[in-house]
Amino acid sequence: MHHHRPLIVPALAAVLLAGAACSHTIPKTASKPVPPPITSAVPSFTAMAKEETRAPLSQLPVHVKTDLTPIQSAIRKAIPDRVTETGHPLEQEFRWTFVRTGEPSIHIQDGLVVIQAEYKGDIEARGSSPACRLDPVSATLNANGTLELVQNGDTVAFAFDPRQVSITTKPESDARCTMFNVSVNDQLPELFGLSLITTAMAEAVRPEAFGIPLQRIWDNLEGPVSVPVASLNTRACLYGNPREMLLSRLKGTLRDTVITGTAKQMPLVTYEPTCAEAAPTVALVNSGPASSESTPYGMLAKIPISYPQVTHHLQDKLFHHTIVVDSTANESAVIERVSATDANGRVLVTVETTGDLKGTIYYWGTPRLDETGRTLTIPDLQMANESRTAIDSIRVGFWQIVDRELQPKLRQAMAIDLSNHVDRLKQIVTGSHRSGDLTMDILVTRQQPDQVRSSPQGITVSILLEGTATATGHMTLQGQQPQAMVERPGR
Repeated sequence: MHHHRPLIVPALAAVLLAGAACSHTIPKTASKPVPPPITSAVPSFTAMAKEETRAPLSQLPVHVKTDLTPIQSAIRKAIPDRVTETGHPLEQEFRWTFVRTGEPSIHIQDGLVVIQAEYKGDIEARGSSPACRLDPVSATLNANGTLELVQNGDTVAFAFDPRQVSITTKPESDARCTMFNVSVNDQLPELFGLSLITTAMAEAVRPEAFGIPLQRIWDNLEGPVSVPVASLNTRACLYGNPREMLLSRLKGTLRDTVITGTAKQMPLVTYEPTCAEAAPTVALVNSGPASSESTPYGMLAKIPISYPQVTHHLQDKLFHHTIVVDSTANESAVIERVSATDANGRVLVTVETTGDLKGTIYYWGTPRLDETGRTLTIPDLQMANESRTAIDSIRVGFWQIVDRELQPKLRQAMAIDLSNHVDRLKQIVTGSHRSGDLTMDILVTRQQPDQVRSSPQGITVSILLEGTATATGHMTLQGQQPQAMVERPGR
């Protein structure tokens, strides 16, 4: 008869296997890891150690409309309505009287001034000169010249250069006798004192007489342009940061003349609860031809992302996700909490786990934008040395197993899509915006990634918005002294 012994070996093996699966606790570190300073980062991120990138230098076409009627009136007053021999060196030998027939015609177009005035009179010899009287003598005064833009202190002022001035007799004039050594037509400039009339017309539009407050235009370019953003309960603030203004030429008609120019700016767009007044700067203005180079108008835009926002995003993506820490022993850990903070200019990610691996694991990396400028990433994300050492104290090489499972999840969760932020900002900036006397018309057509900076307040994402922009405004020509013209409102 055979006796069967109980099979205790498999049962014992099962007990031993069951006992092999046990939980591990990560030893606590003395403090949170502090990543090395930015200056010791990998080469692709060394630029982050420099001062914050300034906004690009952009060319903004500026068109300031004004009415030149006051200049027209000043030139008209400089043209005499009556010319006689009184005070002239020839008054002992000749008598003449010319009376202007009607108002002078003064036409201004694109900065060119064309003047015409009609006179009718008579000339008579007296004294020792041979007897002669010409009546009537009809004459036409013709002049043309250019209005020039000049800087006069804190104003953009005007000057008139009458380049061609002449006076000639008309065919119907009396020519029955000769009393001069030259023809009457050639003698008229002397009788009219044409050089004095030319000087009077130029003096009528001297720079001290008419101007536009240049500093006010500069301040309008400075901004800020404030655009409310109701969905974020904040404002988008556009600071122009002008560096120089180049005045080119005058275009248009008398009542609708446009001063064309270009402002060199370094525009910056930020989100702020209230747009701060820009620090006052002194206008820097030059004159010269407009640049023929066509370049996009660029603005540096900053999108702030607070660390509570980042933490909420990570927690939403990773809460209660499971990571396998030992597949042979069927060990896993559960992510309970993920948070992000600034650490020495980088992002420090804290992961708290439960399950078969309990404790806190730290990761850090340098935030940056992908090539589209729409996704925030951390391409150099890595487990902190302190966490590697702590996990390896459980079992040598254990940190690599944990990292292989955890890092891809963190890297994927940290890829924050900023498309909505970027599109909203482009929509906010695009359009017409009022800044004092000027209206900015902006069209954003594309964006490029710039850089990302981490600070205790959060992550600031900088992108470069590109498109087209113009500034137009209407300012009244003022016939006063410059000191009165540039009186600026208190800030």
